[in-house]
Amino acid sequence: QKATRPRIGEAMAAVFLPGNLQDEATCSVCLEFFKDPVSIECGHNFCRACIVKSWKDLEMDFPCPQCREVFQQKSFRPNRQLANMSEIISQFTLRGAKGAEEDGLCAKHREALKLYCKDDRRTICVVCDRSREHRPHAVVPVDEASEEYKEKIQGRLDFLKKERQELLEFKVNDDKKTQELLKTIENERQKLLLEFERLRQFLHDQEHILLGQLEKMEKNIAKRQNENITDLSKEITLLNKLITELEEKIQQPMLDNDFLIVFTFFLCRSDDVKCQKPVPVCTDMKMHICNFSLKTVVLEKVLKKFRENLQDELGRGEKEDLTLDPDSANHLLILSADLKSVRMGCRKQELPDNPKRFDTNSRVLATTGFKSGRHYWEVEVGASDGWAFGVAKESVRRKGLTQFSPEEGIWAVQQNGGRYWAVTSPQRTPLCLSQKLNKVRVYLDYEGEEVSFYNADNMQHIFTFNVAFQEKVFPLFSVCSTVTYIKLCP
Repeated sequence: QKATRPRIGEAMAAVFLPGNLQDEATCSVCLEFFKDPVSIECGHNFCRACIVKSWKDLEMDFPCPQCREVFQQKSFRPNRQLANMSEIISQFTLRGAKGAEEDGLCAKHREALKLYCKDDRRTICVVCDRSREHRPHAVVPVDEASEEYKEKIQGRLDFLKKERQELLEFKVNDDKKTQELLKTIENERQKLLLEFERLRQFLHDQEHILLGQLEKMEKNIAKRQNENITDLSKEITLLNKLITELEEKIQQPMLDNDFLIVFTFFLCRSDDVKCQKPVPVCTDMKMHICNFSLKTVVLEKVLKKFRENLQDELGRGEKEDLTLDPDSANHLLILSADLKSVRMGCRKQELPDNPKRFDTNSRVLATTGFKSGRHYWEVEVGASDGWAFGVAKESVRRKGLTQFSPEEGIWAVQQNGGRYWAVTSPQRTPLCLSQKLNKVRVYLDYEGEEVSFYNADNMQHIFTFNVAFQEKVFPLFSVCSTVTYIKLCP
């Protein structure tokens, strides 16, 4: 029986308190259950914080917030019984509210939750709607609020699905482009390996040819040496024989006429012997070796130049990430917020005076200059006339009207009069290009004393200045028409 008997707490939680009892436990100022309640002289009760706040700025005549009776002094006393009752009622209300909400009823008024308060974002009953708490709030029927929020949720859902679809499409496209780039890299790797294999094979073949020539000369020298040794051995053998015979005869006594005759014969025979010295090996082969030495000298020079040229072409340095220097820009030039592009405005801007600023020519420098190394950057140009760019020495004149020319320390190309020009001296050099320029690559080789321009779309060479730089140089840009522009490419 004890096991089936409901606990007292559960029985109390099932009790629903009348509205007037809840009102008695509610502060009329904050409309919440009393917290640290106090009683004033008229007998009304309030939260201590509420009455203190209500009388905060008053120095005399303290009214009751509920009945408006006025008192001469601030006077209130704690109401502990009301505090305990408020605590008990609040516990009952919380438990009852939980059960009521589960039944779809207002916890406070036991009415159906048919309305929705947009301000508090919760469902309320018709009695709550007419109460002071919700009177100024925006209240709509639950069904209407439900439809409204369903539409918002559906709209948000559609937006998120669209975002997801765009991300999926982006992922597919990005994956496709990534694969294409990886395929391009692999193709470049194969081409690189093939070219170096061809180069290695060519060098191996040339090495084999030259080593073969050296081996052939070694064999010829050995052959000639053997031939000379054979011929010399024969001559030496003959001489040894004659020397021996003469030495024997000279030792014999001179006794008769026959000796003289024989001696005369041997003497004549030795006179007839003529030693034929062979041609020295070095006489013929020295010239061949000297000729071959010329080949090695040429090989050394050619390979050295090849290495230098290859290193120069393949090692031009990294692409520079340039920005424009606003302190050097002419008053007519308008720079983009990211300092990556420039165009010409219709009127002068109010800009602070600066020693670096071009006050007459519509020019601007980059913030970065160079006094060594190899560098390159790319420039997007407008289709219309009125632009020029290149490099300028750091000491280029900024004040007054100056010309584009190497004498002024400027090496540049320009578009003017519907044509492209290299700004050379004493006259400009017309440039014959196969197609219209859209993007130009500028190479600067400080130690190599070169400034070169290429069509970045097909790497067609445009022009090269040979300059013995003596000081730091800066990329220079000029726009003198409102219908064109110059932009630094990322």
